[in-house]
Amino acid sequence: MKKRYGKGVFVLLIAALVSVGGIGAACFFSRQAGKEKFREEEAEKLKAEREYPEAGAPEKAGPYPEYQSESGKMEKREELQDTETEKEKKQKAEEERKKKEEEAELRVKNVGEMLAKLYDPDSGSVAMNTSKNSKIFQDAQAEMWKLPLSYDQKRQEFQKTVDRISDEWDYINDDLHYETETLKISVQEKDTGYTKYWVCHVETFSPRQLCSSLCGGTYGNPRKPVSEELAAHNGVIGVNGSGFSYGTGIPAPGKTMIKNGKIYNDVYSNGNIFCVTQDGGMFTAAAGMTAEDMLNRGVKDTYCFGPTLVENGKASEISGQFTQTARYQRTAVGMVHPGEYYLVAVDGKGAGGSEGMTYQELQQVFLDLGCEYAYHLDGGGSTTLVFKGRVLNMLTDGGKERPCGDILYFIDVGNGAEGEEIVIHEDEAMIRPSSGESSLK
Repeated sequence: MKKRYGKGVFVLLIAALVSVGGIGAACFFSRQAGKEKFREEEAEKLKAEREYPEAGAPEKAGPYPEYQSESGKMEKREELQDTETEKEKKQKAEEERKKKEEEAELRVKNVGEMLAKLYDPDSGSVAMNTSKNSKIFQDAQAEMWKLPLSYDQKRQEFQKTVDRISDEWDYINDDLHYETETLKISVQEKDTGYTKYWVCHVETFSPRQLCSSLCGGTYGNPRKPVSEELAAHNGVIGVNGSGFSYGTGIPAPGKTMIKNGKIYNDVYSNGNIFCVTQDGGMFTAAAGMTAEDMLNRGVKDTYCFGPTLVENGKASEISGQFTQTARYQRTAVGMVHPGEYYLVAVDGKGAGGSEGMTYQELQQVFLDLGCEYAYHLDGGGSTTLVFKGRVLNMLTDGGKERPCGDILYFIDVGNGAEGEEIVIHEDEAMIRPSSGESSLK
């Protein structure tokens, strides 16, 4: 009985093992089949994903959106937004290009029409230099300088007509000269062997021709390049002015600021405020003067950088914060007497082989020019001299103009019929011409 029972148990165990093995095998083969099926499905998905974009259908309408991760969806949306942004930028740039081209074409038409009133190419005759014609001549040149560089050939054609009219009216108008009945400018490029610099002699009829402007028309941002701000005011020649805040764009931050007789910042003078008066004079405001004090002295514009180089015809002491021996690029303005001025721009930082100047070397330039007053404006990468729409000096900010906070510039006033007689004082670094009268009439 026991023997039979043992055999039965053995048979049952064998059967159980066979059964379990069969189930295990079945599970194993089932898993293998499942994996194979999964691989086939994944392969199909991958094939569909590769082929679908080539069909050009929207990504979001793909055949397997449920298999696209959230990060993947976000990336696709960002790519789509970037594409739309790029399209908008290109469209905006194209619109801006067309607008500038239309403006340039209109400017070409206007200049041509104005010069046609003064010169007949068929007969070679030039109109008389009357008050009206002088104003047309001035306006035509101002518009001509605003033409883009791509219109250089057209500008050269216009310049030939300008030269013909200038010859007839006995004016000098070329790359380094500008002359009408009320404004005369001569530009010279100097080379000392170690430094190159520009000297601009400016003679005006009226004190209103010496102007100042807050860039962008605001006391602060946006800053603007000198050439852009000068063109906006039809200036013939101009330079950068005060130092400024890179963050706010405010010229001479924390210092007295007056422009065109309006007070923008009223603080006590620190003894380094450059003032231009209503009658065309220049002086440095003494320490402690308020903006109201300056207005009472006839001040219309102020600038701040420094130092003062020449005052009352003598070299000013250069000390304190301005004590240095390094050569650098510089911008400065000087006055012989109201109505006669000099602008000087010094190249530096090795640009074009120029080392720049020290304050003392620049000071001597103005003393040699016979100036009664001279002041150093912002220098370095800000130094910019623009004459008839063209930057003359070497720019050191990667060859680009540095946007500034304010500018000093000169305008033409036609034949001067609307100008005022220049009032000349003997104080505030102003002197009378030897004849006792204005030399500019």
